[in-house]
Amino acid sequence: MGFSVTITSSIILIAMFTLSTSFLVAAFQNLKDISQIAEQYISREREKLDVALQLEIKFLNATVCMFILKNAGSRTVFFKDQTGFRWNTVIVSYESNSFWASYEIEDYTVLEVKVSNSSYTFPPEKHPYVDAGEEALILFSLPKGAPEIPINGLVSVVFVSHYGVTAKAEAVRTQ
Repeated sequence: MGFSVTITSSIILIAMFTLSTSFLVAAFQNLKDISQIAEQYISREREKLDVALQLEIKFLNATVCMFILKNAGSRTVFFKDQTGFRWNTVIVSYESNSFWASYEIEDYTVLEVKVSNSSYTFPPEKHPYVDAGEEALILFSLPKGAPEIPINGLVSVVFVSHYGVTAKAEAVRTQ
């Protein structure tokens, strides 16, 4: 009986050692994964802190809006890549006939990019981004079939950057 107790105890000890080792390996792997996720999250949040955008609506009529987007942060905001993919979205919302209409605008036009508070401009096709201290004049039209913006209608325009940072402005259509 003494020998079988020793073998049984050894088997139980080996099983407990294997189980605790497996648990510790899984716990360390989970800690490593959580650490990587936290690091990525902090990095992404740091990017957002470096982006500061300002938006000012310059012109507004029944179907067209023109606004200035200023980059007051330290990160570059790209409008599109070499293949023409647009990195950002413009969201427009307005009240029409007692209901609110909202549209995501992907097909906006960058008319000019310039250094803020100056007359020095860049051609948008060669400078498809806004660096720190620069601003862009952007034009968009409402999608086909969208109701017109009524006179004295409140319009909200939001520019959503690829960093997840937004700039928002409101205006009232007067003409």
